[in-house]
Amino acid sequence: MVNDEGYSQLELMQARVKAIPEGWDFGYVGKVFAIKNNLRKPISEEERKKNPGGYPYYGPTKIQGYISTFEQNGSYALIGEDGDHFLKYKDQPMTQLVDGKCTVNNHAHIIEGTKKATREWFYYYFMHRDIFSFLSRQGAGRYKLNKASLEKIPLLIPPVEEQKKIARILTTWDKAISKVEQLIANSQQKKKALMQQLLTGNRRLLNKDREFGFKKTTFGYIPSDWEYPKIGDVCSQISERNTSGADYPVLSCSKHEGFVDSLKYFKKRVYSEDTSGYRVIPRNCFGFPANHIEEGSIGLQKAYDVGIVSPIYVVFMADKDKVNNDYLYALLKTEHYRQIFSSATNSSVDRRGSLRWKEFSSIHVPLPPLTEQNKIASVIAIADGEIATLKNNLNCIKQGKKSLMQQLLTGKRRVATK
Repeated sequence: MVNDEGYSQLELMQARVKAIPEGWDFGYVGKVFAIKNNLRKPISEEERKKNPGGYPYYGPTKIQGYISTFEQNGSYALIGEDGDHFLKYKDQPMTQLVDGKCTVNNHAHIIEGTKKATREWFYYYFMHRDIFSFLSRQGAGRYKLNKASLEKIPLLIPPVEEQKKIARILTTWDKAISKVEQLIANSQQKKKALMQQLLTGNRRLLNKDREFGFKKTTFGYIPSDWEYPKIGDVCSQISERNTSGADYPVLSCSKHEGFVDSLKYFKKRVYSEDTSGYRVIPRNCFGFPANHIEEGSIGLQKAYDVGIVSPIYVVFMADKDKVNNDYLYALLKTEHYRQIFSSATNSSVDRRGSLRWKEFSSIHVPLPPLTEQNKIASVIAIADGEIATLKNNLNCIKQGKKSLMQQLLTGKRRVATK
């Protein structure tokens, strides 16, 4: 049964069953906000000459690409077609806008504030809500939030002054999050620059008073006292299979995180139930999926005494008398070696686009004396520790904000407006 406003009785009952905080109202997005679509603003020839390309355009894909990095000044809150991407306008420098405006297609919904509610408050309220039941399926694994569904989303609406206070509080948390994210980005950039110096020998950690010459290699110039062996000269392949079907944890290798527990990482089984053909990878061994290494997916297994990986993986271990695992891992994770892997994969005779041990083991690596490798690995570990601490702090702040949102946006915790 549908009422005069187009909302089913079930929707009304589900929305009103929640207690409404004192002083708050109940409503729907479509009754509280003005929603617009397809706001394309033509510009004059004079404006076009001043600003080539006209107004920035935001379709669904563009919104997704800018969601975490692009915030600007403006008058609207803008939602992507899948309902999961929200481009929030803030008081930021309008570096890529024309008069603070942008154009969008009719899959994006423009939310204007009204006397009843502000767009700033709605941004947080919307991001806090579970709106899956309002999405319509658009194919396998793809959903869309259309305007009609958006209008039917129920709201618990605080007084406008309380809305403004809630938005200011949460904006302060956002600023704190942004600062820590910038510190992480800065630390990662410093680590990258440090590694560039250490892994090429342009900065030495031992024998500082000694002068070193350089020799030319395919890697580039490296110190003359460094070796430049093939990977196969200092590492050996491990071909053991899980023939007994032992219940070892199944691991996957990601581009950025290295080896992860597949079940925990993907939240579901993405591997075969029969793991008897999987490769065994002991602790402190390396591995990579032969068909994805060009993406930088190579890992050093430190999580378990023994794990197993898909049969497509190449597993190997380094000679501990010649190689520091952490040094080699840092080297193989650089962009330089990702490009080497990509080139080797493209030139491989394997038509499936894979890099097997034979080709991989022929790649050369710069190898300082073991004592210097240890020192380099230690410095990199310190940098990693600093980044990990910042990431942990970031996670704590995000969790704190999430908890606070849960209280503020439901009225469980009220804020003074005077």
